[in-house]
Amino acid sequence: MTSIMRIILMRIILRKLTIIIALLMACMASPSFAASDSIAKKILERFPQADTDGDGQLSAAEDAAMSRKILKRFPKLDRDGDGVLSNAEKQTLLRIAAAREKRKPDSGAPSPASPTTDKWNTTGFKQANTMGGGKAVISKNGKFRVFVLMGQSNMVGTARATELESPHNRKHERIRIWANGRWEYLVPRNRFGPGVSMAHQLAELWPDDTIGIIKVASGGTGIRGFEKNWTFERANLTFDGKKGSLYKDLMNAVAAAKKVSKPEFCGFVWKQGAADGTKKDLAEAYYETFRQLVADLRTDLSTPDLPVFVLTYLTDKELLKIEQPGGKRRYIKQVLLAHNKAGRDIAGVTTVHHGRLPVGKDGVHYNAEGQIKLGKMTADAIEKFYKAKD
Repeated sequence: MTSIMRIILMRIILRKLTIIIALLMACMASPSFAASDSIAKKILERFPQADTDGDGQLSAAEDAAMSRKILKRFPKLDRDGDGVLSNAEKQTLLRIAAAREKRKPDSGAPSPASPTTDKWNTTGFKQANTMGGGKAVISKNGKFRVFVLMGQSNMVGTARATELESPHNRKHERIRIWANGRWEYLVPRNRFGPGVSMAHQLAELWPDDTIGIIKVASGGTGIRGFEKNWTFERANLTFDGKKGSLYKDLMNAVAAAKKVSKPEFCGFVWKQGAADGTKKDLAEAYYETFRQLVADLRTDLSTPDLPVFVLTYLTDKELLKIEQPGGKRRYIKQVLLAHNKAGRDIAGVTTVHHGRLPVGKDGVHYNAEGQIKLGKMTADAIEKFYKAKD
């Protein structure tokens, strides 16, 4: 090959590379590319069950699995026929989902609450707001025993309410949930977590009292999203900055509830940890962060001896037999050890070891059977605590 031919060939290659780079830059600047992260976050907020590993992010595998499930039910969404949801198709999906939420309930559904302020339309209350069965007064007879429930996806609950059976699918005259800025009957209509069976069992334990639940939970959320001294930067270590302060959500509910009722705070139930198992520094700081959260709650709820129930998987002995896991949550073992340490070292904290529970098709989130079992185990622990106290 002559030197002239080499020069010509090099020019051709350089020209093609220039074109390729220009195309890549155009793609990166395009609305669909720039919007991909924000769309993924909106998808996770709307469909938390898509986050099968509970890390608060939508991986390529999770995205593909979600696309297959949605397109199986709604094939017309796939306008380009490629078998996956593009950003534009996801935006269409989000618009359809939002429109369905705004539809008026049918005659058999409870009447909606009166217009509320934005403080009740937060990420922390999103799922609890779907569990209200209409405005309910609080009986003046007996005590009003209120339990605070906080955590991430398995506290939120992705189990289908349609799989609930009596009495868990019916209105109970002595069970309430804080929903839509007021006390309502507890009647799950979409998804549910452990609070349903827990509340029903506690209502049987205390037949003269009313059971109340204030639930603030959000899938894939790290513990810093729940702390009192919340900052965007700390919460965003687990990509939760935009969710706002979940502790503030809780305190808003507590303040409003005290204006219309006389709650006696009888327990704090915590189901969280996976998001903090993604980074070493987060896992190492978990115990101290949780200890401070408990101290702040006891102070702000004016209940210095507030019982705390930490729902976790395994005992220390069982954990020590397990090798350090790989993948995204490679430090989850340290978080679970911190759960157990809290039960040993913080007064009034009980660790509830639930082991493996039945899960849905994603292999991570508990199905209806699993959530009912978890709620009953929680109620058992609460009952044991109070009987020992008496």
